[in-house]
Amino acid sequence: MELSAVLITYNEAHRLRPTLEALMGVVDEVVIVDSGSTDETKAVALSFPGVRWYERPFAGYGPQKNYANSLAQGKYILSVDADEVLSPALREAILAEKGRWRAEAYALLRVAVYCGAFIRASDWYPDWKVRLFAKGVAQWNQAPVHERLVLAAGVKPLPLPGELWHYTYATVEEHLQRNRHYARLAAQAAYAQGRRPAFGRACLKAGFRFVKSFLLKGGWRLGWRGWSIAGVGASAYFLRELYLSALWSCPEAPWGKEGDN
Repeated sequence: MELSAVLITYNEAHRLRPTLEALMGVVDEVVIVDSGSTDETKAVALSFPGVRWYERPFAGYGPQKNYANSLAQGKYILSVDADEVLSPALREAILAEKGRWRAEAYALLRVAVYCGAFIRASDWYPDWKVRLFAKGVAQWNQAPVHERLVLAAGVKPLPLPGELWHYTYATVEEHLQRNRHYARLAAQAAYAQGRRPAFGRACLKAGFRFVKSFLLKGGWRLGWRGWSIAGVGASAYFLRELYLSALWSCPEAPWGKEGDN
């Protein structure tokens, strides 16, 4: 078996089908590790051939993905999220490599689709991600937010043509809700490390983030979407410090419980 696609899921029935459709004919199997979906995720997944379904309580993004990778039978792993779709050009590029691998790892150009539009500006672009790699040469770290794939020493990724389309948020409200969720996770991690709130530093980081995204990286060309991406992204720094302050004042705050969205 040459290539395994690996995903982790939780209530992804509404967007999983396009992801799996794009994988068909490219990979030899699809490994899905679900963390207790209550919708039709399982039914959608098992309607496709070559899907292997597993269930496991959520242990954090990195640990969950590492566990899913350990179940793959292919020589190479294609790690995708349930909201990511291979473009036709990327499908062709992967098929051209399959069985004739030139590298131990490959970088894919991920392009966000935000509120119905492709985003090719702001600090979201370009967004190169190593997502295709030989089994055993990479592992996800333990970060609670925005987990990162760590390559073994000496492994240099080769960029592939094509794009990995990332269907991020259909509405601004959805973006705000996810931003709040990530800020909570970051605050919980900072609290566990004993860090105190630092609003001054948050102001500096937020300001730099906005200027970089909207001005330096051309977010202004995106119209209101550019304002939203830059503004919501910058606000995450303030939210994190606010939640961290609340934790120091009341460690048993309801939002701090595991599984809160």
